[in-house]
Amino acid sequence: MTAPVATGHETLIRVENLSVTLSSGVRAVDGVSFEIRRGECVALVGESGCGKTLTALSLLRSLPPGVDRIECGRIELGGRRLDRMPPGELRRVRGGEIAMVFQDPTTSFNPLFKIGAQIVETIRAHRRTGRGAAEETALEALEDAGLDGPSRIFDSYSHQLSGGQRQRAFIAMALATGPKLLIADEPTTALDVTVQRQILDLLARLAAERGLSLLLITHNLAVVAHLADRVLMMYAGQIVESAPAADLFSRPGHPYTRALLDCLPRLDVVRDQPPTIPGSVPRPGNWPAGCRFRDRCVSAAAGCENSQELEQLNQDKGDRLVRCWRAVELNGPQAGADD
Repeated sequence: MTAPVATGHETLIRVENLSVTLSSGVRAVDGVSFEIRRGECVALVGESGCGKTLTALSLLRSLPPGVDRIECGRIELGGRRLDRMPPGELRRVRGGEIAMVFQDPTTSFNPLFKIGAQIVETIRAHRRTGRGAAEETALEALEDAGLDGPSRIFDSYSHQLSGGQRQRAFIAMALATGPKLLIADEPTTALDVTVQRQILDLLARLAAERGLSLLLITHNLAVVAHLADRVLMMYAGQIVESAPAADLFSRPGHPYTRALLDCLPRLDVVRDQPPTIPGSVPRPGNWPAGCRFRDRCVSAAAGCENSQELEQLNQDKGDRLVRCWRAVELNGPQAGADD
C-alpha cells in the first residue's frame, strides 16, 4: 500500500512495489512503496543493512556492484516513468532533476580537479550555458551554501578544505543545477558534532527557500526530529511504518519504532544500563516468515508468523501506515479514531 497524499499537496515522486535483488539471488529491498510531495522532507530511517540506501539509489537506477536487478511496479517523477526511461534521458535526470549528497565528503570530489571546475562541469552537463555563466552560477551556489570566500573555495582542491567545507561545497554542486529532489544519504555522519547541526540547518534553509523536496537517509533519530515532515521506518528490506514525524515521535505505531525510541537517552530517566533491542537484524535471505521483527519483538504473539501488510493505523485520517496486525490493539483506541 502506498502512503496517501494529502489534498493540496502535489506528488513529486511515486514509488510502487520496488524490490532490489542482489547477485546472490537474495532480495535486499522487498516491495517498498512511498510518495514524496513537493517541498516535503521525508526521512527514510533504519539500521545499517536494512536497504535504505539501495532504495534511494534505485530511484536513479544507479546501484553498486553486487546488485543484480531492480524489480518494481513503477517509479514516477512528475508523472514520467523513471523505471522505463531511456539511458540518455535518465542521465539528464541524474544530477539535474534529482541530485544526491553522500555520506563522506572526503570522497565526494575528484581530488585531481579544483572544486570550481567540478561544479562548472556539472552545471554545463545539465544546462545549456557558457563557461562564464556557469562559473557565476557556481560562485553563487557556494555562497548560498554558507561558505566564506566562495572564490577561494572555487579555486581550492578538496584536500585543502575541512570536512564541513567539503560537504557544503558538495551541497552547492548538487543544488547548482536546480533539482526538484535532493537525496541526502547520511549527510552528517562523517562530520564533527559541532558541524552536523550547521549542515542540517543549511539543508532545511535551502529546501525551504527553493521549494525543494528532500529524501533524507539516516539512522539518527535526532536528525529526523530536526528536519523531517514525514518518516518512513524501514526494517529488513520493508517499510514497517509511515507517519508524520510529530505523530511518530509522540505515538509510535510499530513495535520496532517504539523499541528504537525507547533506546534514546533521556535526561529524566536514570538507567543502570542503556536500553537495547534484543537480538540482531536478520540478514537478507534469512528473514523470518511473517513479521520480520517478531523474533526481537516484546509484543510478538500467535499470528505474527502470518504475512503482514502495510495498513492504515488511523482509519479516518489515513496518514499513518503500520505493518503490524496488532497495531491498533497495542496503541490503544485512539489509534483507530480521528484525533
